[in-house]
Formats: sequence, structure tokens, C-alpha cells
Amino acid sequence: MSQRSVALIDEQNCIGCAICIEVCPFDAIIGAQNFSHRINYDECPGCKICVDKCPTDCIKVVEINQSKNDIKEKVKYNFDRRKLRKEGLQKKYEESIKEQLDRISNNYK
Repeated sequence: MSQRSVALIDEQNCIGCAICIEVCPFDAIIGAQNFSHRINYDECPGCKICVDKCPTDCIKVVEINQSKNDIKEKVKYNFDRRKLRKEGLQKKYEESIKEQLDRISNNYK
């Protein structure tokens, strides 16, 4: 077993802003607005993106005992899953806007 990097959130200092959740491209951060967050170590590749974005500096990178090879496929899957979810949300948003504009324009005819 070797060591690999993962993010760690100091929950005492987490203000629940959810910025880290939004910027994590791997869906490795668990939590909700106004509640402290946690890292799912099985999904975190230790990329440090969340560390740079955290306004309270409550996230740091630590080493844990786990082979990097164990996580490669899972991280790629999570990255792709998040990308597809974001694209799906954007498509739904665009469809909703179009429907609303169609309804408004039909009301004025």
C-alpha cells in the first residue's frame, strides 16, 4: 500500500458556503449550503482545486494509505458523471427558458 493525497476539511472552521462543492470536478465533497462539508476520500484525487477556492482556508491536503491505482477508474467515472449532470442541467434550463418564452409570446398574440 502506498500513500496518496486527499483533501481534508476542518469542519470546525467550515462555514458551509458550498464553494468547494461547486468547484470540485470529481463530486468528492459532500454537504449542503450552511452546513459543514466532508470529503469522500474514495473519490478525491487530491487535485487541490478546493483548497485554493476555500474562503476560510479550512481545507488542506493530507496523505492517506491507499494505492493511487485503486482510485483512477473511480475518479474518471465521477468526473464524467459530473460533466454529464452539468450538461443535463444546462439543457433542462435552456428548455425551460424556451418554454417560458413561448408561453409569454402566445399570451400576447
